[in-house]
Amino acid sequence: MINFTDRVVIVTGAGRGLGRTYSLALAARGATVVAVDLGCDPEGENPDPSYIEDLVASIHDMGRAEAIGHCCDVRSGNALDEVVADTLTRFGRIDGLVCNAGTLLSSQQQAIGDDQPRLQMEMNHFSTLESVRAVWPQMKRQGYGRVVITASLSALYGDPKLPGFGAANGANIALMQSLKCGSEADGIRINALCPSADTRLTRSLGLSRMAEEMTPDLMVPPLLWLLSESAPNGETVTAGGGHVALASVQESEGLYLGGDRMRPECYAEAWQRLKQMPKRRGFAILGERLERLFQSLLRQRS
Repeated sequence: MINFTDRVVIVTGAGRGLGRTYSLALAARGATVVAVDLGCDPEGENPDPSYIEDLVASIHDMGRAEAIGHCCDVRSGNALDEVVADTLTRFGRIDGLVCNAGTLLSSQQQAIGDDQPRLQMEMNHFSTLESVRAVWPQMKRQGYGRVVITASLSALYGDPKLPGFGAANGANIALMQSLKCGSEADGIRINALCPSADTRLTRSLGLSRMAEEMTPDLMVPPLLWLLSESAPNGETVTAGGGHVALASVQESEGLYLGGDRMRPECYAEAWQRLKQMPKRRGFAILGERLERLFQSLLRQRS
């Protein structure tokens, strides 16, 4: 059985929705939960500490779990440094981080010229970046850490109403892909989770029509698995309603159009061939992808 006895886990965006559900589930399995939430509205305004206070009280009512709460803005590196320092003073270690804080602002048009994309980049991506930055050195020192970064299906597949949200979560996936390289040598495993659940923030997307099947508690099993000792590393997991899958970037074998074929007309002629090629090739790291390119070019020389 997966349990988190003697494990200390920081959860951002812990006051409501998925974050609250994650925190209660972790506490039920023995984790010490450090809950972080500003309690703000979707625009990042009007902070309210009552959400985090209620969560901590609920965990204490379980009678077997420890929890502390911080009402702070996870976009602030200084605030997160204080959370980490307080956690280490109290408990001496940080075993897990759930980067759940964020917002979702939908638009009927691709409003890339207003403040929504910038705000969502700050609240979804830079809050994640700052959270990881704050805990990473401690995890490295202790030789153990599990990090789950929240992403989204819109980052993988796009949505005309969610350009800012998709871009921010796409940055989260790219962050995970970079940090996974070499992290396991330090005992740290990091993965991305793309949740689909009926919550306060997602109701504008129409998930409410499947509310009974898309409850937040169904996101708990994959989340706990990714925080466990036997978690994988560098995976992007999609989950919702009890369904779970793995997502990744795949390439086709491609074509060489160099030499006297290096003209846009040749690319136009080759387009349908490219489209028909199956995408089956993935790469673990940038260097591996570049090596494939170099080998292809060397073959053309010979």
